[in-house]
Amino acid sequence: MDELLAKPDVTLLRHSADVMHLGNDLANRMKLNSRLRMKALLACALHDIGKVTIDFQEYIRRRKGRAYPHALASFPLILAAEGMINDYYNWDSCELTATASVLTHHSPLGVELYKGFEAPRYHPKLKEILGDLWNLLESYEIKGLPGVEQFLQSAQPLLGKDSSPAIILDTVINYGELKYSIRGLLQSLPVNEFAQVKTVLHLSDWLASAGKNDASMLFLNSGGKIIKSHTSKFPLRNFQQQAEGSCDENIQLRAPTGTGKTEALLLWANDADRLIYLLPTQATVNAMWERLRGIYGDDNVSLAHGRASYMLHMESEEDILEERLFGSVFAKPITVATLDQYLISHLNGRHWEERRFLTKQSKIVLDEIHAYEPYTLGLLLKALETDPPAYFAIASATLPPSLLKLFPKGTLIEAEHNLWRRTRHRLHLEDDLLQNVLERALSFAISGKRVLIVANTIREAQMLYQTLKNELKWDKCHLLHARFAFRDRQEKEQKVKDPKPGTIFIATQIVEVSLDISYDVLLTEIAPIDALVQRMGRVNRFDDQPPVPVIICSRYSENSGHVYGKEILDYSLEILRELPELPTDYDLASATDRLYTHIMALDSWNKEFSEGAQTLEEIQNVLGCYTIDLSDENMRSKFTTRRGQISIDVIPETFLQDVYGLYERGETWRIVEYLTPIPIWWIHRFPVRFPLYKDIRYLITNLRYDNETGLLPPYLEEDQDDTHKDQDLSNIMI
Repeated sequence: MDELLAKPDVTLLRHSADVMHLGNDLANRMKLNSRLRMKALLACALHDIGKVTIDFQEYIRRRKGRAYPHALASFPLILAAEGMINDYYNWDSCELTATASVLTHHSPLGVELYKGFEAPRYHPKLKEILGDLWNLLESYEIKGLPGVEQFLQSAQPLLGKDSSPAIILDTVINYGELKYSIRGLLQSLPVNEFAQVKTVLHLSDWLASAGKNDASMLFLNSGGKIIKSHTSKFPLRNFQQQAEGSCDENIQLRAPTGTGKTEALLLWANDADRLIYLLPTQATVNAMWERLRGIYGDDNVSLAHGRASYMLHMESEEDILEERLFGSVFAKPITVATLDQYLISHLNGRHWEERRFLTKQSKIVLDEIHAYEPYTLGLLLKALETDPPAYFAIASATLPPSLLKLFPKGTLIEAEHNLWRRTRHRLHLEDDLLQNVLERALSFAISGKRVLIVANTIREAQMLYQTLKNELKWDKCHLLHARFAFRDRQEKEQKVKDPKPGTIFIATQIVEVSLDISYDVLLTEIAPIDALVQRMGRVNRFDDQPPVPVIICSRYSENSGHVYGKEILDYSLEILRELPELPTDYDLASATDRLYTHIMALDSWNKEFSEGAQTLEEIQNVLGCYTIDLSDENMRSKFTTRRGQISIDVIPETFLQDVYGLYERGETWRIVEYLTPIPIWWIHRFPVRFPLYKDIRYLITNLRYDNETGLLPPYLEEDQDDTHKDQDLSNIMI
């Protein structure tokens, strides 16, 4: 047999040497202390030593049979080696961060990891390759390992035919006055130290597998110079200059829409090695991803959310695995992600170790912070408390002081006085339902105005669209909500950004956050005042015309009451009636703070906020270094970043032939184009609407779907008064 292989075209020694080189580079760049650097390099050296089995070498050469899990086969050897190094340096004998990292570099640590495996058949060349790896470790000044012969003799009890690594994992040992299985001991390791060592190992392994010679691609070089060049095209405003001068501290930024808030945040980021930009929705993340790529370059900016793999695949089929891996763990110089991705790492979701450690070394932007419900805010505040990033910035056009008080101290930066004194809107309260004022919207459109209509529920938006299209015969109208197939939603998100004169665009709350659009007229249902301010920010966004009409219909449907709460809507209406006809941005910000002060005093708000914080603390205390087990019903129920209606993806029957075609062509990654979110309770209430197709791995629905109106809700005469029916639209922000 020739040299031992790690991959079909790479020897084990070559791959191990590359991983160690990259690991040393990363450990230095990330400023690991000397102890953890040595642990990380030990893990890099021995992470694939489990490939030195007869089964694996036969498999890698002939692709026959089933290879023994090499991480498990590596476990006894890394356990013995780390124990010897601990003794040499007089470190805690149970300090096994390298062992835990190697054991889990392909599988998450958990109670069932590698149960039931027998002992592996190590290859006769094990001694030879260990000698080579020992020499590599010495070249990096890692000491404490005896000669290979002595090492193997000492480790023999762990390597014999009767010593299965899986059994060793469950061996009980004494630790002080306590007894632990080795598996339990690994669970109880210092979380941050385990995360550091595993991050270095994982990223080094990925980089080496991608053929990279150094780790520079994971760090932002000259970020300050890049953003300075970008902003040199226009004079900086005072608040932007202040943000730039506050780059070594946390900040709280409040600036009206269209005044350069994003540029201020990027100036604050300056020369950070890594920037993580967090937003509430996939649509806003996609828009910011495109924007930041235009500033920093495609190679520097990645994407992380539930549809990120598809988006990256559509960009380039080359290196998609590399982009997906590095992007998903926040390893690229700049990652634009939903807040959910950040919170999942603190709920010990998959790859939590890498994300947890990398966020601690990053600057984090929490934009549009007003958009989150109290449960999500509770999770966020607890995450910032337990694992704070290097620095963070919170920002919004509506950043109430009452909300700011929840966050750790930061320098408050506000847009200058004159920017808050802009009057961009002319308010008109209409004592009617939105559906009864559509002819006014039509009259604006006929005159060439670009009209935005915002409804509170998907069903209301669909009915408004049908009325305009079918009864009022206006063809230049479009509809956007969350219950479109992914491909159709993408198309409509592009259309909403570039409206032609005479366009009427009907949407739900999906347009409230961070979409860079500017219309001439707004008609909207009554909503909480902060939501209304965000909707108003989508008309006359850049203050380039006289105050534009904003018509707010004060009557609301029962469904709207369920979505927002009757008390909140009534209080918002009270605030609106006290606003001047031509409110300034300052008036609107003050109105938002008034509402938040009211809401945050409610028992229900504080209860949900506390539940979020308690959930995160409980999960971290219970799991330690374990990854969450989603087969555990109790854990699965806690693994959520938002409260409210749970949604699930389905495929409308109208797309079945397209989906079968993707299966036949091996393009299953494109099935995401047809996925359409629905409330999960629909499936239980209307099972006849979800026929079983055993040859497709997704739920299918026979509900009516078209690319103009999206998926229509199930409707049965006998269920008209069912209380669940009023909830079917509450997931529109997902």
